[in-house]
Amino acid sequence: MKVRGLSLVTFYSENHKIFGNLHLPYKNAPCIVCLHGLESSKDSGKWLALSSRLCGEGYTCLRFNFRGCGEGMEKSEGEFEDTSLTSRINDYQSALDFLQDTKKLDASRLGVVGSSFGGMVALVAQDKRVKVIVVLATPYKIPRFDRPLTPKEIGGYYFLPSGRKFKKSFYEDLKKYDLLIAVKDSPPLLIIQGDSDDIVPLEHAYRLYDEASEPKKLEVVERADHVFSKPEHLNKVIGLTLAWFKKHL
Repeated sequence: MKVRGLSLVTFYSENHKIFGNLHLPYKNAPCIVCLHGLESSKDSGKWLALSSRLCGEGYTCLRFNFRGCGEGMEKSEGEFEDTSLTSRINDYQSALDFLQDTKKLDASRLGVVGSSFGGMVALVAQDKRVKVIVVLATPYKIPRFDRPLTPKEIGGYYFLPSGRKFKKSFYEDLKKYDLLIAVKDSPPLLIIQGDSDDIVPLEHAYRLYDEASEPKKLEVVERADHVFSKPEHLNKVIGLTLAWFKKHL
């Protein structure tokens, strides 16, 4: 029985109300979770295109805003400045809990696709409920984003090039995780990287690939930037992602 539809959903992560969208092609479909990057949201063009294509191919798809991310009425509760890898792992695992409580999908067949910082979340969390992982433009470590500021401006924060800020504890939290160790325990893993990415160097993709266990695959998209902004690059990413899920999920 077809139960096609797109719905706004909410769930809680450490008392923060998280907003997401659930694309449901039919009852008991396998499910893909989409994890956006550090400053992105569930509603960027990449996630809208990917989730639409996945749903059209028969996959339930959940895209959500991490705490403190998003715009307007669908901004998830919390403050961006409190962002940490740990907090995003907690949000991700709360999303998986939500899916397991959703009766209209097959929660035994879960996959995840994460972009940049979202890819780090997927790899570090290594939640055993997830059977397949795809990461896009994902670093194995984060550079320091601090820039010269007056002492009054610095306070307890680091500032991103965009002007957004997060607490210095962001870096202390990162020290608890080692992506190159975590990736060794990954389920079937596809790594997709643009060779013109000026944020995450290509070396990061090769390092993750070298440490990952089989089955694994690395796909380098020629002339693609960090967000795969050109339609032909994004279409290739979507095609590669879909093929990986069809093979392993």
